[in-house]
Amino acid sequence: MRGVAIRLGLVSVAAIVVFAAWMVWIRDSGEPIGPEAVVRLYTVDQDAIVNVAIETGEQSARFARNAGGWAFEDPRGLTVNIERWGGIVLLLSGPQVERELGHAKERDDFGLDTPSIVELTLEDDSRIRVTLGDRTPDERHYYATVASDEGLFLVNADWGNVLKALVEAPPYPYWYYRVNPKLVRVLEIDRDGDRSTMFLGIDPEQPDGGRVVIAEAARDMSGREYERALSLVGGPAEFAVLEPGDLSDPALGFATPTMTVRLTYQLSKPVDARTDFSTAYVIGAPTTDGRGYYAATSDTPSGLVFDAAWVDAMLALSDSLK
Repeated sequence: MRGVAIRLGLVSVAAIVVFAAWMVWIRDSGEPIGPEAVVRLYTVDQDAIVNVAIETGEQSARFARNAGGWAFEDPRGLTVNIERWGGIVLLLSGPQVERELGHAKERDDFGLDTPSIVELTLEDDSRIRVTLGDRTPDERHYYATVASDEGLFLVNADWGNVLKALVEAPPYPYWYYRVNPKLVRVLEIDRDGDRSTMFLGIDPEQPDGGRVVIAEAARDMSGREYERALSLVGGPAEFAVLEPGDLSDPALGFATPTMTVRLTYQLSKPVDARTDFSTAYVIGAPTTDGRGYYAATSDTPSGLVFDAAWVDAMLALSDSLK
């Protein structure tokens, strides 16, 4: 046992000597002791990004930063869904390179002949263009190149998937999705405190009927009333998005609105795990040409213009219920 202890002691001393020598070599050679620095495909200040364009297959999406935040370029001025957009600009500041593979001479071997494109425009009008090819066989990475560099890199698949999803499932605000009238559960029209609340499709035994509450008095809706309500709850046939501006402008009429419309509906397809949604539209003054009404909703900082025929039909429905 004593001999074993001596031999272990000598081994320990030798290990310490080797480690000390290695530390001296590291110190003298200037080699870093800590972990290697992260290598990124490109690096940019997220606050310098003013436009984002993404193309995948035949689909594309373009986004622009304005005074109100980030919005789609088409439909122009439509603000992105903040819940789904959160973190995207930080993600665009530069993906980590998992591995550099050299030069991509045979681009079709990596799917770079028909790539997805991510292009950023910066405040100084310079651009960064990334091409994403196929996924690697283990599907953990994308083959990627940047700008005119022929170098081939691997970037994390999640980075590419999140950006491609902006095209395949655009981050529209929830109110923008067309509402299936059969899925609307509550329609409320409020005209300066004079409120009509319609409960639609809530009775499984009477799917084609509803109840209305006016001044706390409830009654069944007639078939005509119910059908008129269903014809309107899908939203206006036409609407436009205004450029970001001051919604307190008296000309828009939101201080003394024409009416407020509230909807609660079940989504025909869940959006980010949400199965239902409620929203309210404040309808302001008619536009100068009489073809629309100014409207606003808490889901977007931009003003809207709703088709006048739809607003007038909502007002007529409210009158008919009394």
